[in-house]
Order: sequence, then structure tokens, then C-alpha cells
Amino acid sequence: MKTIFDQSVVSVATEKLHKNELLSSIYLIPENYDVIKNNIKEFGLLTPLLVDENYCVISGNLRLQIAIDLKMGEVPVVFVSTPTEKSDVIALATNHFRKKSCIEILREIDFYAKYYSIKPGDRTDINPELKLAKVEKDLAYKELGTYKVRKLKSIQTLGAQLYGNDSTKVDELLLKLDKGALTLNKVEERLNNEIIKKTNNDVVPKVYDFITEKVKIYNHTCEVMYELENSSINTIVVSPPYFGMFDYGTGKTQLGFEKDVEEFVDKLVSIFKEAFRVLKEDGSLFVNLNDCVREGQYQCVPELFLIKMIQTGLWRYNDKLMWLKNNSQYTFGDRSVRNFEPIFHFTKSANHYYDATWLESFVDENNAISNGTTGIKPKLISTIDFRDGVLKSNASNTLELRRKCAEKGFFMEHSCTFPIDLPLICVLSTTRPGDTVLDLFNGTATTGEVCVLTDRKYVGYELNPQFVMASEVRLSDYKLGEVA
Repeated sequence: MKTIFDQSVVSVATEKLHKNELLSSIYLIPENYDVIKNNIKEFGLLTPLLVDENYCVISGNLRLQIAIDLKMGEVPVVFVSTPTEKSDVIALATNHFRKKSCIEILREIDFYAKYYSIKPGDRTDINPELKLAKVEKDLAYKELGTYKVRKLKSIQTLGAQLYGNDSTKVDELLLKLDKGALTLNKVEERLNNEIIKKTNNDVVPKVYDFITEKVKIYNHTCEVMYELENSSINTIVVSPPYFGMFDYGTGKTQLGFEKDVEEFVDKLVSIFKEAFRVLKEDGSLFVNLNDCVREGQYQCVPELFLIKMIQTGLWRYNDKLMWLKNNSQYTFGDRSVRNFEPIFHFTKSANHYYDATWLESFVDENNAISNGTTGIKPKLISTIDFRDGVLKSNASNTLELRRKCAEKGFFMEHSCTFPIDLPLICVLSTTRPGDTVLDLFNGTATTGEVCVLTDRKYVGYELNPQFVMASEVRLSDYKLGEVA
């Protein structure tokens, strides 16, 4: 007579069996539950349940639930003898080839981390059992996918920081991930950003000005610069927000969020009317502005801006510099990767101040920014090539500034900064020591640092108080005079 442990298929009363609580806690009811149920109703249970000697399911929780729902009196079963301490691991092992959601994988990770826990200081090299546990854990993670395990553990940790024991919000993101609406990197990035915003909300004030003798950064819009008198600024250097590209955390009405390019350009041009008021008669305005692709084509943002600035009748179009970038952002579609951005040079009058003598002492052996370094008087060339020569540079690296801000207790979210060489060239060419330079879109005060380094005064306007705080951190090592 056969015993129930000889791994043959036998029929067992459904009411005698009980579900595996571990599997129930890990695996969700699948979306195609009704389809599976209808198939079993029509054809019966073709795959037997694996059950231990205590009539607990090792594999087949879902099939047992469907059998109960269909009021099936008996189900096919294979009894398997398993060591008690290994029963849960074997139960999970039977589900290795199951298609799992990210939530289910994360629950498996939690189980393995608990089951194979190795405390700090445990010596796996001299303890065979610990060494075996580590090997089994590594194998389990490898089957789940090492990259996915690492990312999901990171997401779980970030979620715990944000929401405590409430995992429902993280689960919502993971469900979107399963449906292809998000990627692991995007979920991780979103949670990181939420942590940053939450931290900054607690430590960044609503308004934060930074005022010293040499540097003044005001935390309000540049559309009305009531602190500045008429004709008080020598040079303005700006890189405004680009249309539809970045969120600077200043609300839905921030520049760059307009419904179309026409509205964006009109708003930007109107801002420079106030800039015209505060600029001296011999002053200069430099504007770095990029284009964007919408509906499969470039929008000609810089070109439209240039035309409308000229049409105001206020500005004289003096020059255009081209910033060539080594690490240009990837351009999608059937087109080349655009590796340049224009910098327009406007003046208020024909008698503007301009000085190229600083180039005479500037070492530019590869003619990265100048022409005529030997034999004749040097001049700037229109294409500022950061890819080769003495000015080789990528977009500005903010890693060190981020670290310093974190030491001060807040996170710096600003990342779109140009290299310090760009405003340096503009400032040296159109101002004298002691002059005042203005940046309408201060950001983290790259232009401000240029001014401090070259003995100029600096005024900046910035809507985001966090960026003003980051500017203070950037400039904190310099002698700025008395703080107001």
C-alpha cells in the first residue's frame, strides 16, 4: 500500500487543507484571477497542489482558493516531506518561475533578508552555517535579479523615510511600474525628490535675501527691481529658464511654463524692459537662451526672442557668441545632437563700453576663445569652444556645492548652471573693477562668483529662497564685506 509521502498524486478533501500564510502575505491576487478560475471550472485542477505532512500548502495557494470558491469537494495533491525550518524557503522556491509584481518581489526580498539575517560582526569565513546562508541568500537574489533587488530595496528605504509604516503610497508607484508607466529609476528619483522637498520645506524659509557690501541677492521677481535706481548697472548677464524644460520650484506661473513659445518670448521680452531701465547708457546685456523640440520640430525660441528684442526699439543687437558644449544633452528624433547654445549681446547705445585688452595677458594657445594671440591685437571669436584648449569644460559641476549645502542642513535642487567661464568672458569684456553686474535669474550665483573674483559688485534676483541660500553657501568663502 502506498503512503501519502511517496509523491504520487492523491485526492484530498478540500476542507482538510489550509493555505500557506507566508505565500498569502507575499503574493497578490492576480488580475487574471477570473480567467484562471473559469479554466479550472471547465477543465478541473490539472496541476496538483504540493502539501506538507501538516496539510499546509507549499505550492498552490491560488488553486486552493479557487477550489474553495468553486466548492470543489476534493483536489489533487502531492504530499512532500520537508524539514520544518526549511518549509517556507521551499514554498518560495516553488514560485521562482512565477511572473511576479514588484510588490511581490519586494516581499520576497524581506523574507530572505529575515530568514538569512547575518548580523554585523558575524564571521561567515569561520562559520559554515552562516557561509551557507549567505550563499543561499545571494542565489535567491540572483534569481530575482540583482539590479532589481538593489533598486527595490532602495525604493523601500526611501518610502520608509517618507511615509513611515504606511507602504500604500510606495505600492501605488510600484503598481505603475508593473504597468510600464514608470521605471525603477523614475520611482527611485521621484521618492528622492520628495524627500528633498520635505526636508527643504522644514528648513528653507518663505523669503530669504542675502545682502552684503559687495553682493546683494533679492528673493523676489526681477519684473520690478525697486531696489535699483535708473542707469545704475554696468552689465547684465542672464541665463533665463528655458521654455518647457525645467521646473525651478516657483509655482505654475513661473517663466518657462507658458502655453506656447509666443507667450514665453513675449513675457521674457517684457522682463527686459525693466532691465533696460536699470542699465547704464554704455552698458551691455548678455542672454544665454536655448531652443527646444515640440511636435517633432525646433521652435526657434532664440531666433524669435532676438527678433522681438530688436522690434522693441530699445535694444541694439551687437553680437552673438556660440557656446559649444562637450557634454550636450541628447536630442531625440531624426536630427543631430545639438551641442551649442547662443549667447546674445545687446547694448543700450552705440557708445557702449567694451574692452578686449584682458586677452593680451590671457593664455589661449589653441585659440579656444580668441583670435590673433600673436602678431596682432587679440579679439574674442564668436564660437567659444569648451571642448578643447585651456577652457575645456562641461556644464558646471555642482557636486561640491550640493555637498556644502547638505552640510548646512538643506538640499540644493538647482542643477542647470553654466560654467563660470561664460559670465567671466562677458564681465571682463564689458566692465571695469568696481562696476556693478546684474543677473535677473540668479540661480546659485555663478555670475556672482565671477564678480567677487574680479573685484566687481553683484546684484541678483531669484524667486526660489533655497537657491538664494545655495548662493550664500557658494560665496561664503569670499570676503564680501559686512552682512546686512
